[in-house]
Amino acid sequence: MAGKVDLHARRQRAAQMILESDSVTSALEEDAAEVVLNWALAQAEAYALSSEDLGDEDADRYIAQGVGKVRGMMSLVNDLVEEYDYLSPTDMVERLTHLLSVAMEGQKKS
Repeated sequence: MAGKVDLHARRQRAAQMILESDSVTSALEEDAAEVVLNWALAQAEAYALSSEDLGDEDADRYIAQGVGKVRGMMSLVNDLVEEYDYLSPTDMVERLTHLLSVAMEGQKKS
């Protein structure tokens, strides 16, 4: 089992992985980007904290995989906002449905 210092370091690495991905909020205004980033950081922290019983190498892979999923969701939200003015209502519903499907798939695997 990892000690508190290890979990703190894992939380920091997970947060850094999110913060390095500024392109996934490029289409969002500052307030919206903050909401998405806060959500993403909370998700990254949850992956780091749930790695407590893993060795360092396994934890690194687990956290990287989880943060990759989070960044993918951030990217989908960013793309949706970026293309909002150009999407028909049907296209918007299709995009939102896709976003929800990805989110639900992530929950099934977790």
